[in-house]
Amino acid sequence: MTYSMLVVIAFCFQILFLGYLLVHFKGRISPYYYFMFIAVLLTTYGDMMINSAKDLESALLANQTSYLGAVFSPLFLMFCIADLCKVNLKKVIGVSSCGISCLLFVMVATSRKHDWYYKKANIEFANGMTFLKKEDGPLHFLFPTFLALMILFGFFIIVQTLRNRRDVSYKNSVMLLFSLIVTSGSYIVEKVNHYNLEILPFVYCFLELVMIIVLHRISLYDIPYMSAKMSLVDKSNGYILFDGRGNYLTCDEVARYWFGELGELRADRPIKKAYTPILADLQKWCNGTAENEKAQYEVGDQIVVVYHSILKEHWQNAVHCIRLEDETEQIKYQNLVESYNKNLTEEVKRRTQSMKSIHEDILVSMANIVESRDQNTGGHVKRTSDVVKLFTDALIENEDFTQMTPYIGRCIAKAAPLHDFGKIAVPDNILNKPGKFEPEEYEVMKTHSAKGAVIVEQILHSTEDNRFKKIAENVAHYHHEKWDGTGYPDNLKGEDIPFEARVMALADVFDALVSKRVYKDSFSYDKAFSIIEESAGSHFDPVLAEEFLKCKNELIALYDSYEE
Repeated sequence: MTYSMLVVIAFCFQILFLGYLLVHFKGRISPYYYFMFIAVLLTTYGDMMINSAKDLESALLANQTSYLGAVFSPLFLMFCIADLCKVNLKKVIGVSSCGISCLLFVMVATSRKHDWYYKKANIEFANGMTFLKKEDGPLHFLFPTFLALMILFGFFIIVQTLRNRRDVSYKNSVMLLFSLIVTSGSYIVEKVNHYNLEILPFVYCFLELVMIIVLHRISLYDIPYMSAKMSLVDKSNGYILFDGRGNYLTCDEVARYWFGELGELRADRPIKKAYTPILADLQKWCNGTAENEKAQYEVGDQIVVVYHSILKEHWQNAVHCIRLEDETEQIKYQNLVESYNKNLTEEVKRRTQSMKSIHEDILVSMANIVESRDQNTGGHVKRTSDVVKLFTDALIENEDFTQMTPYIGRCIAKAAPLHDFGKIAVPDNILNKPGKFEPEEYEVMKTHSAKGAVIVEQILHSTEDNRFKKIAENVAHYHHEKWDGTGYPDNLKGEDIPFEARVMALADVFDALVSKRVYKDSFSYDKAFSIIEESAGSHFDPVLAEEFLKCKNELIALYDSYEE
């Protein structure tokens, strides 16, 4: 393959690089990059035309084309380096450099009329190629001097960036420095050794390739571009970017405003000291050890919520995008709603409890009204209710009585005042008879339990607590049933008698024993407990009776408090 063919291949690659730049980075990079690639293309094109020129006139015209790119490519390269290193060049530097480039091109373009730049020029032919031989004029030194100044200025910008700038990619800066060394070194080697063959077209290809790689990497540090790719664009949000290896890339001003510690991070470096919560979470996310993809921080009066997501890039394994949103108002509103709902729930609970209390008070009042008709049992409702409460509390603490839960205990205690509701259907002459009932009177009296169950069912038909309603019906219906089956109204026996009715029977009989009635005196506590003990297994559930007797001291204290 001849040298001419190699130059043509280099030229084709430069066209491809320029096309790729125009298509892939359209609207996202400075025009200086396009100008630099076009200038390099003109230089290579001019070299190609020189090698194929047939006469001196054509060779000089091709040389002017080559110089058009050669005098402007260092200028645009310096602008590109300044842009990549985030350095704002002063206008006087840009204008003066552009003026010198124009002056150099004018001298080359008028070299046929004046000997300032070239004293003379001629062509030589060798190996099927044309070579332009030039004798330098007195002002020819201006071009290498200008070129040296541009390269030195580029070196200075990159070195200062490596030393002082944390927000510029360290890897990008090193790649730019290396490419600048290769390019300048190749030019020096070519001029010192006076090669007939130009090597710069191939070096330019290398420089353009490095520039494209750097521009691709720069995309990772472009917050608007990366967030747009993730459909996250919102100027009010903050953004932090990390590469797939957990190296910090960049953050925007909003993120730096909220978390000043981000200013301590250097581009292309991992987080070394996670001395604040935000840095610790960022370190976990980027190392893949985070437990969730969201965190919340209080920054002064603001509440900042941080979201973590991963973007796949074809030039990188992954890019971690950390999005920061000021959700102060939303969270305060949410907290306000939650507080309102909590207060509303508590208020509904309080009102419901109040309604329940009112309901229970009404039931107790109705029980007292019913009891007021019975002149023989004054205070019976309250006392039996207290005894049931005391007894069920004791059973709840006994692990052997698994059927006695706190809820069941509350239900039986609430149902206790309703056990004699059926007496409202018993005629006064029987209910208040001072002596012993006649057989037929006793039969009427015994109907109060079944009638009481019907009344309780009617009163509680609309309650939502069906379990309580059933317990209350059983207490009213079966509290006169006996363990041996001799009770009424249904002659139930043993465990066929509902548990709550067996509990009520003990409280009902105990109160009848220790209380004075018109037809009898009150029994002593010892006598009453003795009767209950003797009736265990006949009248009462023997197991419950045993537990009831264990409450002897508490029951005596309770009844003594009534006398006081």
